[in-house]
Amino acid sequence: MNNLRKLDLNQLVTLFVLLRERHVSRAAEALHKSQPAVSHTLNILRELFNDPLLIRQKGQYQLTSKAESLYGPLAQALNQLDDLISQQDFQPLQCNRRFNIAMSDYGAALISTKLIRYLREHAPDVDLKIWHCSREEMQNKLHEGSLDFAFGVFNSLDNTLHAQSMFTDKMISVVDKAICPKGTMSLIDWLAHPHILVSMKPFDANEIDQHLQLINQQRRIAVTVPYWQIAPQLLEDTNLILTVAEKAIPQAMRGKFAIFTPPFELPDLEFQMIWHQRSEGDGALNWLRKTIECLLQEENNP
Repeated sequence: MNNLRKLDLNQLVTLFVLLRERHVSRAAEALHKSQPAVSHTLNILRELFNDPLLIRQKGQYQLTSKAESLYGPLAQALNQLDDLISQQDFQPLQCNRRFNIAMSDYGAALISTKLIRYLREHAPDVDLKIWHCSREEMQNKLHEGSLDFAFGVFNSLDNTLHAQSMFTDKMISVVDKAICPKGTMSLIDWLAHPHILVSMKPFDANEIDQHLQLINQQRRIAVTVPYWQIAPQLLEDTNLILTVAEKAIPQAMRGKFAIFTPPFELPDLEFQMIWHQRSEGDGALNWLRKTIECLLQEENNP
């Protein structure tokens, strides 16, 4: 208890946000405080813990070993204190908080419009920051605490990340109608055409080419883009083939193309929401996760 007399709760909150954001300016923005005020608190915390906590390396802030060890217990302690003080169910109308979530533009097209409209009505003081990054980056940011949760198709997760399936989507091939008047294509013809790949990391393995390798086949990837929503627009008046999740093709665009099942077996995609285990006791995050789950259920079961 003697150590607790050396600091107040606000300093602990500032410490948590500094460790989460790993940046003084971003922490100040999240706390709605001035940067000098946050820097002053950081200096007090450094003296109290006898550790620099945040150090600059190669132009970026990194956590020290002690700061890394503090982050998890501090997050848990602050959540428990918050529950102790509130002693009531979470009230969205009273929530004043910024949430950080990550998804591709495929996920954003399915989630963001409904979610933002819902938040404006039911939680108007909530701020939402949507990140666009690769699956690996999403998981890294969840571990470091700069993301609250993420959405995507994840092949493997470690035991500190929890996952919930939102829906499944099937893979389809999409081409200009002029090169596929019958609305179907043999594997030989499919492989004879150049292809578009949607990938944040074009040099990494992807599910489509992995399954082609299983049948000793290879396609030519002529164009690689990181955006699901732009890819269909590249098909008109070309001989390119795009193989993507069905929900990535907007209904308004489907009449322009020939759409068919790829001529080899591809498993359905499982679209997941993932979060770090440290956030399990966070009432606000639990509410937002449940809200998104309900909105997606409405989307898939109109």
